[in-house]
Amino acid sequence: MPETEIPFYLNWTFWAVAVALIAVILSQIPPIKELIKKAKLDLEVYSKFSITHKVGNPNLQLHLILTNIGGRNIRINDISVFISRDEEELTSLPAQNYLQNQNDQSTLLFTTFSLTPTQEWAHITNFLNFVNREDEKEYQKIEGAMTTDYREKAKEEEAEKDHLIEHSKELTDQAMAFFNTKFIWKSGEYILKVNIKTTNDIANISKKYRLTIFESHTEQLMAIAEHYKLGGGIWWNPERVQTSVILPITEA
Repeated sequence: MPETEIPFYLNWTFWAVAVALIAVILSQIPPIKELIKKAKLDLEVYSKFSITHKVGNPNLQLHLILTNIGGRNIRINDISVFISRDEEELTSLPAQNYLQNQNDQSTLLFTTFSLTPTQEWAHITNFLNFVNREDEKEYQKIEGAMTTDYREKAKEEEAEKDHLIEHSKELTDQAMAFFNTKFIWKSGEYILKVNIKTTNDIANISKKYRLTIFESHTEQLMAIAEHYKLGGGIWWNPERVQTSVILPITEA
């Protein structure tokens, strides 16, 4: 009597192979929940940051952690910081460069970049405004006048190399006037807002943080101005003079 052929749907070997094949196919496809996720960023800021200035022009340094927690690629176009006090915006500072690694001595130019889902961008980032053309011209004029004044006086006095020579009150006043128009780090309560712009507006994100600058901090940051009469902080950098302050921040 001939053997009865077993239908394929009753063949356990067939189903074992079919299930294994389906499992392989599904493993290569992103989960549906990931596919339907919208573009979304998460922003974290380290609890301490640094503020400084160059002849009054404000600079700050933040450790940022950006994570793509959405389901789509996100391209970051701009990162900026806004500083306000008593509900008045004092300045906005764009990201200009960052450290690739925390212990690096040199920085990389900040440019647009992309994050894939779950990818993270975590770097110490420097925020500052490069002075405009008029301010740059004024600063170069002050710096040039001071270096010329130093050379002439050093020649007259037959001073040794690195000998300190005091500049005229007129030149010192010019440097102080430039400093006073730019310096914003005065004692008080501030709001720092970090703003992230992307190519997809829905993924843009911003967070606000509180910080306090005490009088002692302001005095430390202004100490460099005492050296302007000698050209320090203008055309040469004094040693052992603190030019930055580290402050705590808390999310507002």
